[in-house]
Amino acid sequence: MTKKVNKDSQIEEEQYSDAQEVLPKSETDETSTSPDNTKDISTEEKERSSFPIVGIGASLRKVSFLNYMTDTQLEQLADKGRRTLVETDQVIFNEGDEADCMYVILAGSVKIYRQDDNENEVELKLLREGDFFGEMAILDGGARSASVSSIDSCEFFILDREVFLNLLTTSPELLSQMFTDLTRKIRETNEKYFQEELAKQALRAKMEIDRHRSLAQMVAGVAHEINTPLGIINTGASFIKKELTSDTMVSLAKTRESKVMLEDILEATDLMQRSIYRAHTLIQSFKNLSVSQITDTKEKMNLSEVVAEIIGLFKINARKAKLEIEIKDSLTDQTREWVGYRGRLSRVILNLLTNIERYAYLDGIGGKVEVSITTDNNRKEPCFIITVRDFGRGIALENLPKVFDPFFTTGRTKGGTGLGLAIVYNLVTSGLKGTIDIESELDQGTTVSVTFPKTISE
Repeated sequence: MTKKVNKDSQIEEEQYSDAQEVLPKSETDETSTSPDNTKDISTEEKERSSFPIVGIGASLRKVSFLNYMTDTQLEQLADKGRRTLVETDQVIFNEGDEADCMYVILAGSVKIYRQDDNENEVELKLLREGDFFGEMAILDGGARSASVSSIDSCEFFILDREVFLNLLTTSPELLSQMFTDLTRKIRETNEKYFQEELAKQALRAKMEIDRHRSLAQMVAGVAHEINTPLGIINTGASFIKKELTSDTMVSLAKTRESKVMLEDILEATDLMQRSIYRAHTLIQSFKNLSVSQITDTKEKMNLSEVVAEIIGLFKINARKAKLEIEIKDSLTDQTREWVGYRGRLSRVILNLLTNIERYAYLDGIGGKVEVSITTDNNRKEPCFIITVRDFGRGIALENLPKVFDPFFTTGRTKGGTGLGLAIVYNLVTSGLKGTIDIESELDQGTTVSVTFPKTISE
């Protein structure tokens, strides 16, 4: 457990200069040890310390904002500071403590950390010889913004706040160097948090994709198991219908009551077969949730032509739904080549258009649909972006996070199964190795953007 340096007992330090000599220990000299094991530099400590007192100026020169100073200036600075030794696992100060000095690490290493809401330590940075800390709080006069503790035995050079501020006001060079170092620290911290946030977003995206993939594989597996007994039922129903319509059965139904009964049984058999067909269609949709169930061949093709062909397949449905589909193609002849899967992209675009047909506009009214094709070469891997946009009803804000979940639908009464966008999501993320984003506002329409690489890897 990390021990706290006791401020009440004060860390005993002594003024020193680079020219100070190591004196022999007399019988009356005693090593002073504070209750928290932070030791002052007594004569005995000087003799056995691995941190020699001679050469402090050279150690201070390792500090980035002091390296412009001459040897004489460093010696003068050393006279104004204090030196102290701190043992391993000692708390130098805690977040919220009053700021009264800054620290330069002459030897050893420390960690800077804060505590989260659950009082767990969150490490911010590790500092070593030549680094400094505590300058922020004494600049603005506020409390310490983080806690610091020693990782191993450390030697610090300490400048009190008053001395430090006087140095800044009397030395333009020191002020300039200090701000340079502060700027560097801020940049490093910003970059660190930026990279951490990127890593978190990538992890969240991966977890979301894995969740959808696992659910899709589970549904596809269950559908596969149901398919076999369903096929047997369908075979049985077909056999019953065949027998009921045979000449032998018709000849047996001589009375009016028997003929009515036979007709009822035939009607029930037809109903069974229609329901079995409906179930079979649903099961095929379930199986399509898993990209592994979809057979497709990777090929080199002109993306603009492929998109135009896919929309051509939807032409009859668009005419019936009174949809005006406009293609906005910003690709050039040199940027249209795509190496990917035609079938998977076709299913993505057709599912998105079917969603618009079913939900975007009121029945019989129709409306405008824009399909745009662009390229993005600023990414690590050059990508195409296909955007499908309508100007219809839009999606409620509370429903947006759920639109890609299997079986979620607000159009169950219109024949929706809640599988369309779930299939699209899996096809894009797994089949096209891309990403999909959706934006929507009620009565303003919906925009779905599909981003995928120009060359899809295996």
